[in-house]
Amino acid sequence: MAVRTRRAVGKIDKLPPDLKETVDQMLISGQTYREIVGYLADNGEVLSQAAVSRYAQRFLASAQQLRIAQENFRMILTETERYPDLDPAEAILRLSSQKVFEALSQLGETGFDDISPEKLLNQATALSRAVAYKKKCDIEIKSEKQIALEELQSSIYEIRKSNPRLYTELMDEINRLKAQAKEETV
Repeated sequence: MAVRTRRAVGKIDKLPPDLKETVDQMLISGQTYREIVGYLADNGEVLSQAAVSRYAQRFLASAQQLRIAQENFRMILTETERYPDLDPAEAILRLSSQKVFEALSQLGETGFDDISPEKLLNQATALSRAVAYKKKCDIEIKSEKQIALEELQSSIYEIRKSNPRLYTELMDEINRLKAQAKEETV
């Protein structure tokens, strides 16, 4: 059964949006808690420095998570720009795999004591399944060009009866184009 966590709601979270936004900007710019308390007091809101500190810890942790997510997205875009044929899902899998290997290499031998073997195996299995599923999808999906050529092939099947030589030439050309399309997708 999954444990539900509730988002903490403090006094600053309940402020009017314009005041809350200003507090957020003040925190980002590095202003002191005392300065923030003073700003809020000037705007009719009385809060302690401890309340600002608690909010700042949550807010700055969220901001850091957002920065990390943006950096990961930037890395994925860089990979897809460097390798235009790379599927974004493949780039995400590569990035995830890299992060897993980095985390494992930093654990050391004693670090595995803190992680249950079942959890580690479940996560490794989930990553392996994602990679396998991606490969399976890549194999099953045909290019639009290949599908169109197959439809054309079945449409011209009727020519076989009336003009066998033309049919043979057309089929040879279609097979050549299908092989070419297959090489382009690999």
